[in-house]
Amino acid sequence: MKNQYKSYLGLLLSLASLAATANDNDGHAGQLGVTFSNCTEFAGVASVDVAKAQALVPSRYTLFADAGGAKLVVRVSDCAGISVNGRHPRPGRVAHIGIEVVSPDGTGTDPLTSINNYTLTYASNVPALVSGLGLFGVPAVFDAGLDYEYAPPTGPSQLYASVSPENGNSPTWFLYGTVTNPTYPSPFLANWWYSPMNTWPHSGEVKMATTFPTIYFDFTSTVSFYTSRSNLIGLLIGGNTVANFPVSYRGQYQTAQMTVTTLP
Repeated sequence: MKNQYKSYLGLLLSLASLAATANDNDGHAGQLGVTFSNCTEFAGVASVDVAKAQALVPSRYTLFADAGGAKLVVRVSDCAGISVNGRHPRPGRVAHIGIEVVSPDGTGTDPLTSINNYTLTYASNVPALVSGLGLFGVPAVFDAGLDYEYAPPTGPSQLYASVSPENGNSPTWFLYGTVTNPTYPSPFLANWWYSPMNTWPHSGEVKMATTFPTIYFDFTSTVSFYTSRSNLIGLLIGGNTVANFPVSYRGQYQTAQMTVTTLP
């Protein structure tokens, strides 16, 4: 009963936010703007089987792969403020998983300051963000209990993050490990892509481009990923766990701007 109530509540919040998004549209058709402020994040990258990865990514995308395989990207971010289309910012979190791809449009080609990923899953506890992305056909799901914590505040710190969306078709997963305070500053561009498979009313290619004027990184975290071996991501990694991501990024940033557009 408790789980049913939680799912029902999540559905009501998402529907209410969808209506608000439609009513508060800023008039710029085909575009969504999201501002993230005072945020911390973790991202991990691990190699996965190329054939399994390609089966999840439309053929028009070229996988970014090497001798170790294709690259799975897992990211979660916690922000003091998330503002959707100019609304008053509210605390919120986002968590997404994707496969790294070669830039489809020639943006974000510097491997030191940018990345391009094809979106497999997306979750947030900000209803307006979930519904806004849904209008573009992105399979974003609402997760009221999306968790992100680290302690003590000055590292080394224990990181725990968990994703358990109300939508039962979206994978549940969590992260656990040790992170260190970010100290290396850099600009960064993160492009996340999605293709709604040209199904009505969604068509074309969706680009979620997030620009970080400055983000501080640390590359020494030891964090592991856990999920069910039977869901989409578990089948991709061939089990329950990515033990200590070979490549990890602990990040901290004051502001970032995501622009969501539909390309022809």
